Amino acid sequence: MLFDNYTLGLSLFAISMVATPGPANMILLSAGSQFGFKKSVPFVIGIILSKQIIIWPIGLGILTFFELFPSFINIIKVISCTYIIWLAWKLSRFKVSEDQKLTNAPSFFHGLPVHPTNPKAWAMVSVSFSNYTNPNESLISSTIVVAIIFIFVQLFFHNLWCFFGEQLKKKFQNTYYEIWLMRFLSLLMLGSLILLFYK
Repeated sequence: MLFDNYTLGLSLFAISMVATPGPANMILLSAGSQFGFKKSVPFVIGIILSKQIIIWPIGLGILTFFELFPSFINIIKVISCTYIIWLAWKLSRFKVSEDQKLTNAPSFFHGLPVHPTNPKAWAMVSVSFSNYTNPNESLISSTIVVAIIFIFVQLFFHNLWCFFGEQLKKKFQNTYYEIWLMRFLSLLMLGSLILLFYK
């Protein structure tokens, strides 16, 4: 399972979904720009672990769940699509915070609800199990692999987005390029919908 085509496909899918602009990454971008990367690290770890709250229940009960609710994936995808379009519009108008009075960075516990309340996270985890796990493997084995892959992918890209937010404030705040950068990121977020609906 560790080196088969399913795992490779899952890894590429996880990278494509986690690396692109989405609700969690935009929150991390904002945290990095307002509080700096170092102060936001506990928040980043909380967000990374929050996806495990989704992965394990879905993974261990995926077969029964899909038998009972076969349309669940499509419903989640539609909700996620609507939410991401709205978020992309908000991102296109986003400006790096100039409020220097904000000194209390979000904590580890503030990060825990991020993915459970994120429709895109539910959709990507559900698609991961339905499309990118070996049906001949046990549920526990598949769940462990999905959990590990997402942890490593998130460790890299979530930290990168938070760091990018810090750099954004230093280099683009109140410049001509800031609004165009935000519009470009919003287009990338919309582009992630293609991967979300691709089977």
